[in-house]
Amino acid sequence: MKKLIGSRLFYKEVIAIIIPIMIQQGITTFVGLLDNIMVGRLNVDAIAGVSIANQIIFIVTIALVGGLAGPGIFIAQYYGAKDEEALKQAFRAKMILAVIITVVSMTVLFIFGETFVRAFAKNDDQSLGVYNETVIRYGLDYLRVITLGLPFLAGVQLYASTFREVAQTKVPMFAGIISVLVNLTFNWMLIFGFMGFPRLEVQGAAIATFIARIVEFGILIIIAYKYKLVFTQGIFHQFKIEKKRFKNLVKKSLPLLTNELLWSSSMTILLWAYSQRGTSVTAAYNISNTVANLFFIIFGALATGIAVMVGNELGANQIEKAKDNAFKLLFFSVIVCLGFGAILAVIAPFVPYLYNVTQSVRDQATQFMWVISGLMWIFAFNAGCFFILRAGGLVLTTLFFDSFFAWIVILPIAVILSLYTTIPVIVIYLAAEATNIIKAFIGFHIVKKGKWAKNLTHN
Repeated sequence: MKKLIGSRLFYKEVIAIIIPIMIQQGITTFVGLLDNIMVGRLNVDAIAGVSIANQIIFIVTIALVGGLAGPGIFIAQYYGAKDEEALKQAFRAKMILAVIITVVSMTVLFIFGETFVRAFAKNDDQSLGVYNETVIRYGLDYLRVITLGLPFLAGVQLYASTFREVAQTKVPMFAGIISVLVNLTFNWMLIFGFMGFPRLEVQGAAIATFIARIVEFGILIIIAYKYKLVFTQGIFHQFKIEKKRFKNLVKKSLPLLTNELLWSSSMTILLWAYSQRGTSVTAAYNISNTVANLFFIIFGALATGIAVMVGNELGANQIEKAKDNAFKLLFFSVIVCLGFGAILAVIAPFVPYLYNVTQSVRDQATQFMWVISGLMWIFAFNAGCFFILRAGGLVLTTLFFDSFFAWIVILPIAVILSLYTTIPVIVIYLAAEATNIIKAFIGFHIVKKGKWAKNLTHN
């Protein structure tokens, strides 16, 4: 047990890294919750439409996170090794990947956006038609505006992640706080038409998000160049990446990008499977996920802290310290998330009353949240294992551990039971998500073997 409990100095270092991340993500997620509630005051079709559009954008967001994570592994280790030139080359690779992912995503969404939205918009009552055209209209109104803002989303991901990798976590926190305040203000004015602005409803929510991302990106750029951070100096002067280094970066990046695309698409297909039970299930799933995301920031921040601390230690060639701290961080994550899971379980029955939905939708949303609350500590443990393996560069292992597990185990259970049985959707959801317990045993075994603990800066 003593090996799992760190010293006061250890927790001071952990808290210094994760608290700014938690504050930024917490405020962002809380405003996302308020945004969701504002849209939810319109009607259930508006909630479902925005939920579908956000799930599609979620794939793009996760693709950016995964694509940029490969060079990010090296940036964290090069920062620990104090190799500035190598760090800059890794940042250039991140920029190239961000541009490619953005261009491809925008092209696909502009061409196939309506097809994607329609696939999720099943009617509760089939006598009204197979698809809910109102949900489709709301979804497209939101998706088209958000798609135009993808370059700014990519810019935010590029700079915010790099700030964290060089242990400057307060800057993304500050930019995020300003961004969400802007988002909240414009949501209030544009969704409902206050302060002389037109009432744009769902489209207004999308425009508010667009404006907020421009502001956030602007703040990150200004601070990065004003304070001459290492990853901004001479980046465009002789924009070069050594051939061997670039091949190594791509070698680590492609499995991570593939993993994130497979994992995010599996989550989208899960929503599609549940949405075949009707618009009410889509709305309930959206409500529960939006509220749960407020709690997921806890293990999300802890996982990011693991990536930063373990990555920096590996880059500084402190291999045994990295191993030791990895287990301490996993234990800390589990304990913290047991507590927050209990809090979510208590508030779950009351939150759905903030939405203008039927009692059936409220009951389903509560049940979804109860499942999440009971498994939150498992989700936290699995996220920690993933980031430990990624910090050491075991990207192929993370591919099997994360997305392959989702496609081979979780997805078949949800899709087959949703489409070919009459089992209540909450039982299907519980059965699918409970398989994460098996994943946790696999993750613990891999982390315990210690093969992930590698110093990549020596290559």
